[in-house]
Amino acid sequence: MLSHSSIYAELLSNIRQISLAVSLRSPSDGSTRVAVTADGSDVELRHQGEMQRLALPAKIAHGGAVLPINTQGVSTLTWRLPLDPTSSQQKNTTDGDAAPWSATDLEAGSAVTCRQCGAVVVDRDAIKVWKDLPSENWAEMMEFWHCHKPNEAEHHSHENGKADDRSLAARGYGASSNISAQNGVGFVDLTTLLFSESASASLTFSTSGYEHGSTDRHALAETNASGSQHRGLNVFCSACHTQLGFFNFRAAAVTLLKWQISCKSTSAHTPDISECLAATIISTISRSASSKALITPINDTPIGTNAQANTRNALHIWVMNKDIVYSTSTAERSTPAIKLLYRLVPREQAERMLEVITCDAQEISIPSDALGRVIQSLDESNMLLPGSERLFQQWKVGLLAR
Repeated sequence: MLSHSSIYAELLSNIRQISLAVSLRSPSDGSTRVAVTADGSDVELRHQGEMQRLALPAKIAHGGAVLPINTQGVSTLTWRLPLDPTSSQQKNTTDGDAAPWSATDLEAGSAVTCRQCGAVVVDRDAIKVWKDLPSENWAEMMEFWHCHKPNEAEHHSHENGKADDRSLAARGYGASSNISAQNGVGFVDLTTLLFSESASASLTFSTSGYEHGSTDRHALAETNASGSQHRGLNVFCSACHTQLGFFNFRAAAVTLLKWQISCKSTSAHTPDISECLAATIISTISRSASSKALITPINDTPIGTNAQANTRNALHIWVMNKDIVYSTSTAERSTPAIKLLYRLVPREQAERMLEVITCDAQEISIPSDALGRVIQSLDESNMLLPGSERLFQQWKVGLLAR
């Protein structure tokens, strides 16, 4: 039995309705009453001396109505409520598919600090300008465009149907091209900020954990070049030992995870791992047209006490709706989110699935500690839903905040 009643509302914008569900701590009786406020923006629940009020994600029609309870003695009540036809506004909706902390959101010259302890890791005024990085498949798209650009066939050099790599690389967008760090420039992608090493401060580099690290990155670079299998280095805050990101040898850049750092922006809100992952999932859907993904832990990222346990499983997700807004009596405001099905699969099974040519799931890799936090967040969101809506066959239903 629930310790208290709860209310959950979800905006169904495609059919202009709100799905409302009330989970009672005891079966409904004569004291149970659910009513819409006069302005249609809230609902009120009264049950056995308990009173709760919920702000809906959008205004509904029939303000002031008492919602019918057709069956007494049940613990879950549900309704579909039509939106107010005179109002096209909905509360706290997302701005398209915008990612958290784009280049236009961040203030030039702002210091970047460790979110855990506040230590400065990129000095103030070291970054003169922020620039958004292109999407992951930018090089392939530019190569295709250049190779098939109309009316300029004479400028192309082909070999086995492909454009000459040297010609494309000279233009800066061949498949072998890569982004490199630049002094005074901070690059921004969906989940990270990328800097030149000269802009960074108070960082410890390591091929494994903090205890084996050094502030002298060049000494570790020699180890990496002499046979280490690591594709980069782990980067830690020297003050509190929190892992903040990675050092990428190919780009000669420090890459810091957005959810591990703080920076001045036009919004007071700082993104967490759920929002960064949601932006990555949406981008993956746009690029591949696949609504399924396997979220796997990055190897050699020993952050968090549960990192070892998290590396044993991958997270298999199936997006149901990438743009919902929900509200619940346990939160103060409506929340934009992705609604998805999820389940844990053994790491070995995930690798076998990805190797199959007909696999319809895209791989997304994140640090193992971050994966553990995502799983915990999804499990908590699952408990917000009515009991009858928490499972679908072998999947759980979860909400990933945007």
